[in-house]
Order: sequence, then structure tokens, then C-alpha cells
Amino acid sequence: MTIVVELAAATVAGLVIVLVAAIVERLGPVVGGVLGCVPHVAVVGSIGFILQTASSDEFRIAMLSMPLGMLCNSFFFLGVRIASLLPNCDAKAPMGRLLLCLACGALGYAGGLSAILLGLRPKEQSMAIAWLAAAAAFVLELLVGLLLMYLSLCDTKPGAKPRSSCKVLLARGLATFCVMLTAMVLARSFPALAGILANLPVVSVMVVSILWMGYGEEVALGALGPMTIGMLSAAAYAMLASELMLLWHPALGCVVSWLLSVAVAA
Repeated sequence: MTIVVELAAATVAGLVIVLVAAIVERLGPVVGGVLGCVPHVAVVGSIGFILQTASSDEFRIAMLSMPLGMLCNSFFFLGVRIASLLPNCDAKAPMGRLLLCLACGALGYAGGLSAILLGLRPKEQSMAIAWLAAAAAFVLELLVGLLLMYLSLCDTKPGAKPRSSCKVLLARGLATFCVMLTAMVLARSFPALAGILANLPVVSVMVVSILWMGYGEEVALGALGPMTIGMLSAAAYAMLASELMLLWHPALGCVVSWLLSVAVAA
């Protein structure tokens, strides 16, 4: 049963990401960016975690760790934005500049993740501390999003809409499959780490790359703020679902949590 849950959750998450990629490409940078970050993988993760974790407390810990992973994603965006402030030494090599920004974003993500794991030690904290950490992560992510919105002073009017090849979509789906499968495997033994790793910046890299290659650097950077704000709904979903999926029937709790979290982002 455990293997079935792990594979099912990972497969559904991969399929969802492929669908999200198509939506982002067709709706433009701002709308597509926000819709690409509303709860989708978080919903899949919550269903997998409630089936995988050994107790209610472990489920709560896994879910309350998700906002910490979202915060690390916002640090990824912040790293990308900071790197974009570097002088453009070679304007004829936009791909190289994209890779540089993504690398700096990865450093931002890794720095945030290390600070959380080494400083907060989520596995060792009480439920009250886990709730406080999740709420603090939500507020910090909001502040990062507002900062990125302030820095985004560009025209986000799109040009020709890009289209990803089947190979690219498949690669994104496989990457998400691997991330979610890892999170599900870790859920029983390390629920806090599983909740954080369920939010590895696969979607973030995907969206930034799509917008950068399809619309240009300025438009991609202009969407960082809306995407960070959009991720707040996933963080809110994780906090709400950590209680409502246990208080009520898991399906009802999942649906109500999703609706409330989207209202928060709206």
C-alpha cells in the first residue's frame, strides 16, 4: 500500500505540473504566474502525507513544514532578482544570463533551507513552535513578495507566446515525479523534511525559464513578485489542511482548505 501511495502521489504531481506548464504558457506572465503557484502540488502532497504519515502529529508536522519550503522558494526568486542587477556583460548570450540568475536563485534557496534545518531544527520542535514557524514563514514570504513587486517596474505585456516541446514537458513532469516520490518516501521517518522537500523549486525554475525564454528577461523578472504572492495560497493551504483534514473528512477538509487558501491569495 505504501509503494502504491508513493507512486500514485508522484505520478499525479508530475501530471499536474505538465498541465500547469501549459497554462502558464498560454495565459501570459502575470496571470499564468499566479495561477501556476496556487495550491496544486500542495494538494497532492497533503493527500499523500495523510496516507503516509504514522500519526496525526506527524501529518501536521509535514504540512506545517510546507510553508518553510515555500519561503525557500521565495528566496530562490529573490536570488534570481538580485543576480539580475549584475551588469549585463554579454547581451548576446541571454541563456548564459538566465543560467547565472538561476544559479544565484539556487544559492538563495540552499541558504534558506540550510538556515531552517540547522537553526530551527523543525523535527525537534513542539507543535506550537511548528505553527509559529509556519506563520512566520508566511509573513516573511509576503514581505519578500512585496519587495519583488516593488522592484518589478517593467511592462509585462507579452509578445509571441512560447510553446514547450513534448520533451520539455516530459522532463518537467519527471522532475516533479522524482521530487514528490522522495517526499513521500521520507514522510514516515522524516515528516518535517518531507514537507520542505515537497516544495523544491521545480515549478519556480520551470516558470522563470518559460517566461525568460519566451518573453524576455524583463517580463520574467516582472513576474517574480506575483509568483511569490501566488505561492502564499499554497502556504495558507498547508496550514489550513493540517487541521481541517483531520477535523473533518480528509476530502472535505482538502476542498475547504483549497477554497480558503485561494481566497487568501485573491
